Amino acid sequence: MLSKDELDGGMTFILKLWDAVGVATQWVESLEGATARRWYGIYRRSDWEALRAEAAGVFRHPVTEDALREVLKRQKRCIYIQTLMVEPAELAEGELAAGGASPRS
Repeated sequence: MLSKDELDGGMTFILKLWDAVGVATQWVESLEGATARRWYGIYRRSDWEALRAEAAGVFRHPVTEDALREVLKRQKRCIYIQTLMVEPAELAEGELAAGGASPRS
């Protein structure tokens, strides 16, 4: 459950997915309010269909593995969504998989 402070002030969400050959791609976002509540529900229910349909519109900041480790060191608490059930190329609009700078490391 997210606290009122986390909903109001923003909660760090991490999305990490692997492609068919095992290369990881990860994104970090600070979500608040209804968006944080929605993604916490997706995480809790392992709702991979919702993740496929909605992630491209929410997770827009790819990070390297090193940057991800730094986020994890700094954060006291975060929501870390990771699965092998969804590949980056499956995400609606293909925005995440086709992003500009390579988020992979």
